[in-house]
Amino acid sequence: AIEGAVGSLQKVDATYLSPHVNMAARMEAATRQFGVSTLITRNFFKLMSPEAQVQCRKIDVVTVKGSNVPMPIYTYDTFQSQVFPELRAPKFSMLNVQDVLNMQAESYESSMWMTDPDLTQLRCLATPRFKCAFEKGLDDYLGGRWSDARESLEKADHMMASNDIGGDGPSRAILKYMKSYDWDCPSDWKGHRPLTSK
Repeated sequence: AIEGAVGSLQKVDATYLSPHVNMAARMEAATRQFGVSTLITRNFFKLMSPEAQVQCRKIDVVTVKGSNVPMPIYTYDTFQSQVFPELRAPKFSMLNVQDVLNMQAESYESSMWMTDPDLTQLRCLATPRFKCAFEKGLDDYLGGRWSDARESLEKADHMMASNDIGGDGPSRAILKYMKSYDWDCPSDWKGHRPLTSK
């Protein structure tokens, strides 16, 4: 990354320039396109533990501006519009909430993905049935079997009807893309598409 002043004599801003900064900006912008709170690139995904990778969902394969190399993207499904118990320090303790959070972070174990009450509550809609329907739809979409993909992705979208956006954002994004081709897979389909937002 390059750090420094960028601008003209009238206006100068401090900034960072790098392909990683550009990729982060593209992923952040694409969260709106996919209706998710987090997008994860293949490079970041590969750095995660196997236990964390299992909790993520591959949602598409895309190319980004400036590169024609197909890249899978992932998300961590969360249902955020719900009430969580207020985090408090233990009674009769000298600890504050930040101390409790620090202790939890220091005692991290991979089993927490399945046992932490907050994480399991966040993922309450990401059921095995949903994951199976979406994975089938994604495989059919990437493989050019769009009529089968449509059926599975509509089913997955319906399974997420009670989440923050009333359906599954990634399913809807792929369905919208396929609909733009009248549900007919192009003859030159290579199993990926360009990411349309920066």
